[in-house]
Amino acid sequence: MANANWYRDLFRIDTSQVSALLFARAAIAVGVPLLGFALAGHRSAAVVAGATALFVSLSDIGRTRRERIGTMTLTTIAILVGGFVGDKYGGTSLWDEALILTSAFIAGWVSNSHPAIATVARFAALATAAGVGMQVTDPVAVAAVFVGGACAMGVAYAIWKIHDIPPDEEFMDWTVGVRRAFQSAEAGLWFAICYAGACAFSLFVAQKLGVHNPDWATFAVIMVMRPEGMVSLKQVVRYMVGTIAGVPVATLLAQLSSNYMLAQIAFAAIVAAFGRLGFALNAALGYMAFTVFVILVVELAVESSVPPFTLVLERLYDVSIGCLIALVGTLIAGIKSRHHTSR
Repeated sequence: MANANWYRDLFRIDTSQVSALLFARAAIAVGVPLLGFALAGHRSAAVVAGATALFVSLSDIGRTRRERIGTMTLTTIAILVGGFVGDKYGGTSLWDEALILTSAFIAGWVSNSHPAIATVARFAALATAAGVGMQVTDPVAVAAVFVGGACAMGVAYAIWKIHDIPPDEEFMDWTVGVRRAFQSAEAGLWFAICYAGACAFSLFVAQKLGVHNPDWATFAVIMVMRPEGMVSLKQVVRYMVGTIAGVPVATLLAQLSSNYMLAQIAFAAIVAAFGRLGFALNAALGYMAFTVFVILVVELAVESSVPPFTLVLERLYDVSIGCLIALVGTLIAGIKSRHHTSR
C-alpha cells in the first residue's frame, strides 16, 4: 500500500471545512420531502424523495450557479431514468444482472472524466440497483423524484444567496469533460469491465455466497470501488471502514426510533446533513453517514420489525461482502495499470 500509516488518515478532519450552513442545507433539503410524503401516507415515496434530495445535494458541482443547477438537474433525471428502468425491467434475475452491468459499465467508463459526469453516472447506477431491488411501484414515486431534486436545488440556491457559491477545486471545462467521458480518459475499458463485473458479481453469486440481501452488496460495490487501481487502495480502505461502521450506528438509531415515524425522519435528516458535511471533512465519515442514511430510510419504508442484533449481523454481512468484492475488483483493475507502469 502506498502509505503504511493509511489508518491515520481515517482520523484526520479538516476543521476548516466545517460549516453550519452546509449542515443546515442538507438537513432541510432531505428533511422537508421526507416529512411531507411520509405525513401524506406515502412512505416509499418519502424514501425516494429524501434519497433523491441527498444525491442531488451531493452532485453540487460546477463553477457557476448555472453549472451547479445543471449538474443537479442531470442527477435528478438520471435517478428518475435509472429507477424507472430498474423497476420496470428488473423483475427477473437475468435482467437484474444485465441492467446493473450496463449502468455500472457506463459509470466505470466515465469515472475519470468530468467530476459532474462521473457523479451523475454513479448515482444513476445506484438508482438502477435500487429500482431493481426495492421495486418501487408507488405511483407518486415520479413526483417524489422531482420534489426531492427541486427541494435540494431550492435550498442550495437560497444558501448561495446568503453565502455565495462555494469554490469548486475540481473544476474542468465541460467540453473537455465530455470529450474525456467519450474517450474513457484514464479509467479505460479495463476498469469499466472490472467495475461492471464486480457489480454484477455481487448479484449473480449472492445465493452461493449466502448474502442475505444482494442489493446492499451491490450498493457497496457501486460506492466503494475506485478507478485509480493500486493507488486508490488507501481511499478504498477508508470507504470500506466508513461503510461497514455505518451499519451498527444505523441499527442503533433505527431501534431508538422504532415505531416513531417522526423520530426516524429526524434521524435520517440529521444523518444526511452529517453525510454532506462528512464528505467535506473525511471520506470515511461521509461513507459512514451515507450508509446510516440509506439503512434508516429503507427501514422507514418497510417498517421493519427485524430484531436489532439480527439486523446488524445481516447488514454487516451484506455490506462486508460488497466491500470485499469492491476491494478485489480494485486490485484486479490495478493489475493492468501496474503492468503499464512497470513497462
